[in-house]
Amino acid sequence: MELVFPEEQADRLLRAAEEQDVAGGGVFSAGPGGVQVWSEPWNGEGGTSGGSVLLGSVEWTANAPARTYITIHRCRVTRAGDGPRPDLAAADPRQPVADPR
Repeated sequence: MELVFPEEQADRLLRAAEEQDVAGGGVFSAGPGGVQVWSEPWNGEGGTSGGSVLLGSVEWTANAPARTYITIHRCRVTRAGDGPRPDLAAADPRQPVADPR
């Protein structure tokens, strides 16, 4: 199964993930080919992952099926990400991980 998003929606999701980047206190590492989800913000020396563990990723292809779309073609969950994680239940790139309400 593939999911196809118009460029505008894809850009919004990517910007939201970048706003919650692992280097800035979030749990997402976004790039042009997808988004990785980590267990906690990166806390290693020199900006490395440190104790954070990769939980999964979403990969896509830009400009497919047409120039202004992206197609999600792979979603992966690592062994560390396979299981209940109530602390990451809100880990949605459109919503804050820690909701202040």
